Amino acid sequence: MLSSPAIAQSTAPETEALEERVRKLEALVERLTERLAEDEKKIAEKEVEFLETTNRLEEATRKVAEVEQEVDQVVGKVESAGFDVESMSQFFERERKPGFSIGDTQVTFGGYVKLDTMVSRYSDGAVPSSSFGRDFYIPAAVPVSATAESETVFDYSPRETRFLFKTETPVAGHTLASHIELDFLITDNDNEVISNSFAPRMRQAFLTYRGFLFGQTWSTFFNVSALPENLDFVGPTEGTVFARQPMIRYTQGPFEVALENPETTVTGPDGARVIGQNDHLPDITARYTLATDLGTFKVAGMLRQLRLGDDTVLGSGANRLVLDRNRSALGYGTSISGRIPVGERDDIRVMVNVGEGLGRYMALGLANGAAINPDGTLDPIFSYSGFASYRHFWSDRWRSNLTFSYFRADNPVEKTGFGVTDRSWSGHANLLYSPASKLTLGLEYIFGQRRIEAGETGSLSRVQFSAKYGF
Repeated sequence: MLSSPAIAQSTAPETEALEERVRKLEALVERLTERLAEDEKKIAEKEVEFLETTNRLEEATRKVAEVEQEVDQVVGKVESAGFDVESMSQFFERERKPGFSIGDTQVTFGGYVKLDTMVSRYSDGAVPSSSFGRDFYIPAAVPVSATAESETVFDYSPRETRFLFKTETPVAGHTLASHIELDFLITDNDNEVISNSFAPRMRQAFLTYRGFLFGQTWSTFFNVSALPENLDFVGPTEGTVFARQPMIRYTQGPFEVALENPETTVTGPDGARVIGQNDHLPDITARYTLATDLGTFKVAGMLRQLRLGDDTVLGSGANRLVLDRNRSALGYGTSISGRIPVGERDDIRVMVNVGEGLGRYMALGLANGAAINPDGTLDPIFSYSGFASYRHFWSDRWRSNLTFSYFRADNPVEKTGFGVTDRSWSGHANLLYSPASKLTLGLEYIFGQRRIEAGETGSLSRVQFSAKYGF
């Protein structure tokens, strides 16, 4: 008992020290707790910020998808109205074209100037300088001869040069628009002796209002935007549906239907072409534009009446045939075409066509719509064709296109003879350079071959240099 005060005195400092350590630990724990709470608060704020950013990104992605869909719809409507979106973008780069106003009417104009320089080698003798096949590749104009020798010719041609006017006028809450377009191709009254004068011709002339189109433009059966970027005027001619003609067309969203100008072409008993003079019904065409993740495609169909009148004379001499009454047959066909994006800028363009009695709609009339049976009735000719083209951008200013095209006709040779075209194909390769946004310089090589039913072939090899300025 006498020793307890001493013991109390000895333990008191130790207790105080322990209590001090406890207080320090409690303070440390409190600071750590506060810091942890601050960190948790910052993490929560970051999570909220990340969530908001994710939501904004999803909203932006949705809006981009909506805009892309709207653009596809606008492109479809523009193409449906007869404009070549691809070429227009090349010529004007979506800029507002120069123009002026007359009252409520906005007038705009544009076009391009182009010079083609061509060196052509024909395996079976060259065509005359007056032939349109000297200006651009026409398979039917490639000579096929068992006796002629090869010949090389040189040509300049500025005839593809083009000029267009457009107007837009607001009428009752809608837009009344018109389009007039001229160039200098395929006219007979040219003169290369002194002045090299070429007469202008009407390419397109139409008006549009409230979904209707009245006038002359590209056939609804033809997808202009699928054409490759070739220096030749048409390019893959064999595999292309190619027609411009008067029509009445109605467009509703991605769907189009039209009544178009008819024209019957028939192969007579001597193999010569006969053109019908008294068609009774318009050609019926329809087209649907389909936008997919793979690309934009167009599916088109055509139904037509092939008809010859009772006053038609076919053939000559022993093959002479005079129709004693009207003759008609049904022609029909389908075409699928489109563009498939590859990477950021490249693309693949394709077209496949098949039908009976298509005739003049394919390959610039390489085969006719029908042959003549011995009793004078019409036998529609089956044919098919197509092309594929790949465009590659080497840089912002350099690009190339590689194209292959093919055509085949199932001619009843016992009715047409062996001089008509059985098949034709061509290949195109080019290198294009654009030193300025509206100027294109290019070099292209073309090889085309035509084979007739007799088994003989003729070919064309062409090197073409072109300079084009769009305004």
